[in-house]
Amino acid sequence: MKLLFFLALVVTIKGAAVSNEECDGISINGTYYERELLKTNLDRPYSLAIDWGTNILYFSYSLQPTDDVFKSLKINLNTKEYSEIDVENGFVHTVDQKKHVVYIGTAKGIYKYDYATNKAEPFDVLESDIWEIFYKNGVLYYSDFPEQFLYNLTYDEKSRVEDLDYMKIIHFVIDDNEVMFYTNATGLYSQPKGSKDAYLYQQLENGDKVRGLTLNIKGYVYACFEDGIYKINTATGVLEQILEIDDAFGVAFDASNNIVYSDATSVYYLKANKDKNCGG
Repeated sequence: MKLLFFLALVVTIKGAAVSNEECDGISINGTYYERELLKTNLDRPYSLAIDWGTNILYFSYSLQPTDDVFKSLKINLNTKEYSEIDVENGFVHTVDQKKHVVYIGTAKGIYKYDYATNKAEPFDVLESDIWEIFYKNGVLYYSDFPEQFLYNLTYDEKSRVEDLDYMKIIHFVIDDNEVMFYTNATGLYSQPKGSKDAYLYQQLENGDKVRGLTLNIKGYVYACFEDGIYKINTATGVLEQILEIDDAFGVAFDASNNIVYSDATSVYYLKANKDKNCGG
């Protein structure tokens, strides 16, 4: 695919977050967030997704550092209760926010998890090793490994996402304006659905610096890089770092736009406290 790049010079803005040890929290763009440790002693907690209706966080972590063996876990952000989901090798997660259904990509295809019944059932007959997954407006997008081509799945009908041709996709989301955001080995891009014109936000080498893409409640896209969380500012065409993290692995937003993020060993909850002023 021939990409039309509208950006000659990539710009990244850093330094929007300020830590405050005395308050044990973080100030982001003038708003103070109290930081809470949700779970620790995990190996690379990854693929964070939150059901905004139930305030349940879903993610995976590695069971064995030397092997590709993963486990899906859920945490109730209200009660802090957590439990593992009974699905083999759960790796990536996405949520149907209207029906409160979670789709889990595993080494043996896609499973559909029902919060009400606490059961995960096979959703398809692909039996593929799922690499990435994203749900929006009745369509489930996914890529498998090792091919990493992007497909959509609607009413059990599988088809290739033609706008991306034979491009290998690492991470993928679609915003509220029907613009696709994705990473591959060469960069972080946006591209309107129905178009093959791509906008380059950040050049990458092997795509390994980005560890996830997500949407907040307002439909804005954020990227988790290994050095922190960035807002993708579509108005200015630049990345804005909102939070610096050492070895970040994932990010998600709850229904109040509070932030959940993970580093190499732990998962944290940042809850806004507008009545508290700790500087920054």
